This record gives sequence, C-alpha cells and structure tokens, in this order.
Amino acid sequence: MTKNNAAPQTTDNAALLRKRAIAALTTGRMAEGISLLEQALALKPADGSLHGDLGTAYWQSGNPEKAESHYKKALQQAPRNPYALNAYGAFLLEQWRLDEAGKLLKRALAAKPDNPETLNNLGLLHFRQGHHKAAEETLLQALRLNPRWANPYVNLGSVMAAGGQNAKAEKAFVQALKINPRNPFAWSELAHVLESLRRHDEARACYGRALKVDPEHLPSWIRLLALLERVNSLDEAREKLTEARRLFKNNSFIAMQEGKLHRRDGNFNAGIAAMEACRPAPPADAREYIPLVSEFFFELGQLYDRADDADRAFDCFSKANAMESLRPDLPVEENEAVNAYMERMIEDFMPEMAKGPTTETLPGGRPHPVFLVGFPRSGTTLLDQILTSHPDVFVAEEKGVINLLLKNLGAPGTAKGYWDNEKLPQALKDLTAADVATLQDAFFREHGLQNGQDSSCVFVDKLPLNIFQAGYIKRIFPQARFILSLRHPCDSILSCYMQLFKMNQAMMNYLDIETAAKHYDRTMRVWNHYAKTLPLDVHAIRYEDVVADFRPAVEGLLGFLGLPWNDAVLDYDKTARARGFISTPSYNQVTEKIYDRASGRWHRYRKHLEPALDILAPHAANFGYAMTKED
Repeated sequence: MTKNNAAPQTTDNAALLRKRAIAALTTGRMAEGISLLEQALALKPADGSLHGDLGTAYWQSGNPEKAESHYKKALQQAPRNPYALNAYGAFLLEQWRLDEAGKLLKRALAAKPDNPETLNNLGLLHFRQGHHKAAEETLLQALRLNPRWANPYVNLGSVMAAGGQNAKAEKAFVQALKINPRNPFAWSELAHVLESLRRHDEARACYGRALKVDPEHLPSWIRLLALLERVNSLDEAREKLTEARRLFKNNSFIAMQEGKLHRRDGNFNAGIAAMEACRPAPPADAREYIPLVSEFFFELGQLYDRADDADRAFDCFSKANAMESLRPDLPVEENEAVNAYMERMIEDFMPEMAKGPTTETLPGGRPHPVFLVGFPRSGTTLLDQILTSHPDVFVAEEKGVINLLLKNLGAPGTAKGYWDNEKLPQALKDLTAADVATLQDAFFREHGLQNGQDSSCVFVDKLPLNIFQAGYIKRIFPQARFILSLRHPCDSILSCYMQLFKMNQAMMNYLDIETAAKHYDRTMRVWNHYAKTLPLDVHAIRYEDVVADFRPAVEGLLGFLGLPWNDAVLDYDKTARARGFISTPSYNQVTEKIYDRASGRWHRYRKHLEPALDILAPHAANFGYAMTKED
C-alpha cells in the first residue's frame, strides 16, 4: 500500500509546497518562497513549472545566474510551452540580450498568439530595438486582448514619450494609473512627460504620488531633485536632498544631484568630494542606466573644470561621452544623412534658389523674423536671455520649425526628416507666392503664434543649427535678419564635448573631439557658402565681446534690430531665474551675472584638443581668433 500511494503523496506535497511558496513570494518573502520551491522541486525534479517559478523567483531576488539555469531547465522539460518561452524571453529582455529574447518571444507567440503577456514583452522588445511603430502596434494588440491590464499602457506611454508624442504618452500613463494607481514607475514616467510639457507643478505632484506609493523609488527621487534644480527651486531641492540622503546613503545618482547643488553654490571641492565618494561602476548590460552614468561623469567633470583641474575634468568628460556612445538608440544613419545633406547644400545650393515669387506682407502684418544662429555652445542662450529681457523682443523657445517645414518641401510624406528629402535644395525653385505664404503661416503657427499675437515685438527664432538652413530661410523670408553668434571655435567644440545633450542627428557629433571639429568645419563651410552667394542681412556678435564689454556689444545688437537701449537687459540673469525652465544645457549659467571664465578656456585643454586644432584653425582665422594664447 505504501508503494502504491507514494507518487500521489509526493505530487500532493509538491503542489502544497508550491502554493505556500507563491503566497510567500507575492508578499515579498523571497527567501522563504525560494526555499519552499526548492523543496517542491526535490520532490518533482522534472516539473518544468517549478523550474519556471524558481527562475522568476531568483530573477526577482537578484540572482540572474540561477534564474537562467532554471529557465533553461523549464524549457528542456517543455520546449514548446508558451509560458516557459515567454518567461525566459522576458528575463533575457531585462538583461538587454535582445536578439536571444526576440527568438524566444516569437516562439512563444507562435505557440499561443492570444497571450497578452507575450505581446506586451514583444512590444517592449521592439521599443528597445528602436522600432517604435512596431512597438506601438504590438502593445495595442496586447491591450485589445486585455484592456484592464496596466503594463501595456505603461510601455505604450514610454514608446509615445520617446517619439515625442507627449499628449499620447500622458493619456497612456493616465489610463495605466486608473487601472493600477499604486504603480510608482507609471507615476514617475507621467511626471517626466509633464516636465516635457512644461507643466512643472503637476510633475512635482506626480513625483510626490510615486514616492507616496514607494518612498524609496529611486528614479522618482533622482528626477524630482533634478527638476527642482532645473527650475531654480534651490531651497526646496536642498530640503529634498537631505531627505534623499537619509534613504540612500551611498547612491551615486543622489550624490550627483548633491554635486549639482554644490556647483550652483560655488562649493566645487565639496561637490567633488560628495561625488567621488560613490563613483558608479559602468553598467555592463543595463542600458537603461547609461544616461545616469554619463550624466554623473558630465557633472563631475564640470566640478573639476570649475576647480581648475583640466586633466581630471577631461577624463570625466571622456568617460561620459564613451557611455553616451553605447546608447542603443543612437541615430547613426540619420547622422550620416545630415552630414551628407550639409555637403549637398554646399555643392548644389545656387543663389537663384533663394529668389522667386513671394508675398509683400507676412500673416497678421508681422515683421519678418530674426534668426539667432551659430554653432552650439557659442553663446546663443546668453543672447536669448539678454534679448528676452528687452520689452520689445519675443524670443521663441528652441523648436525645429524650419526643419519641420523642410522635411515635406516638395516631397510630402515621404521623407523621415529634412536630411532625407532628396528634393532639396531644388524644390525651392518651384515655390509660388502662394506656397511661400502657406509656409510663412505654418512657421508662425508651429511656433504657437496666432495672427496678431505679439506682432508689435521683434520676433526671434533661436535655434543655433538653423545656421545651415539660411538659404531656405532667405527664400521664405526674403527680409529675414540673422544674428550670428560667434565664439572661438576651440571653446565651442570643447564646450559641446563637456555637455550632456539629448542625442539627435547633430548632437551625436560631439561625442568625440575630432568628430566635433569636423562638424564645426562642415557647418561653417555651409554658412560661408550662403554668405558668399546670398545678400544676407547679418549681425555677427562675439561671445568674448559680450562678456568683456557688455554694453557696447549689446547696444550694437539692439541697434541692428532697430531697438533702443533698455536697462532691463542688464538684469538678464533675473529674467532667466523668473523664466524658471530653460531648455538648453546652459540653463544654470545664464542665471548668473556676466562672467568670463569660459573665454579662452580651451587653452587649459589644448593637449586634449590636438586632433581638432588643424581642422579649426582656418575658421578661427576667418572669424578673427588666434590659435595661440595672447598675453
């Protein structure tokens, strides 16, 4: 009798142990749950479900080696089991082993096409591979199968946010939180979207909700501290930092926020000490941490620069840019296309392309806009704040409106971006007066201006790299004026190398000093081509002149715009602080009074700039800059 009853008793005991294990795991008692599953597995060593459960338990408890071992054994027992395939695929996805994950998840979907969990994981896989459209479609399919599941909404929100579709992202996160309001990640991601929409008070409230659900939700702490510093709420940032340090004793990214505040206070050595005490180890496969690690080293580099330690600063910037170069979503092909576009403008743009039928007046009786252009980090944000302080000037937030209009010029709906529009520059010759009027109206509309709004002010479009779209601008706005912001080429590219940019087709040129110099060369060759072939109305203003002798430099600029001097421009730093959020990397610098510490900074880094010097020398000479240190 004992022999006949042994197998059923073993099975019953294993099932009971598994039930107890799941109860322990779902209440956070990881060690107890794993122990119970191991006991059950000892009774039923060939049970694939137990191996799968143990795989997930070890994964969640931070033991990926044991997790993978059990996932493999689960598949050995049931190689076509859609749940085992999906579980192992999800694990590989979180390890950023995307190709391996994709193979397993596709097998899982083939075995069970109506499994929303597999579709959700496949959507996340597509997202991490940079295939946003496929990710959106797959996640929507998961939601059609299970519209009451929050996870696909969260992932859909992330996809929409990454694609710049903030309104859709907000809607997805809100829906996720209606289903599960206790998801701190969703609250944090919603807050991040609201930041992008400049709804900062709402963003703060959402970070607060995330931290109410999970007081130790690290991403929310990091982002909240960053937001408070970014909008110049420094006292509140310091208060929150004190609380965060109690929770996270030696966290690199909390220390980074502390370093930022020390830099704002001028306590550079204190910032260095705080950050050096907990340098992060470069992540191996956790790609989602790349932005935080690179930001850490950019900030530490800024502190070393302000402490006059150029070698350590450059080492930090090099580490940061090396981390940025590992991003899986770098737009490499688009970058190459942008560079090819610029060369095409030099070869193919002819003066007659900027001539043709046009309109006598602009929509709403507006004056022709002024375009503030220059190489990035050449002082355009400083000029923005100075001009914004004048009551008769309106400076638009940086927005690629010209690039957006160029994308569809002559090739509606077929180009990914202006760089991909093969109709350019020839399409300019075919524009009628009605076409020009439509483009002018679209320009102001995309900037959020209705007819008659702010029409009495000088309207300034500030986007530095519009510098290589001057020919197109001249065709659409024949009376457009250009403010050309200049800075020593070596200081410009060094400053680009020192900054954490949001990666796009142009900004990825600044991850390497020599590549940055080549991009400067290409940019200025395009500008010089336009300047030689077109009657551009240009006022060049040097950053070094503004910081050395403010009033004459700014008075000359205002005169070019037909404006009288106004003492309000002297208080541009107050304007910047009152503005709250400034979207450019120099947001914290323009809240200070004028300083000259960044003029000629490149001399301290000269040995690190050797690969760039010969490339930049002709442009330095053209703009009247020396390549040797002047006494």
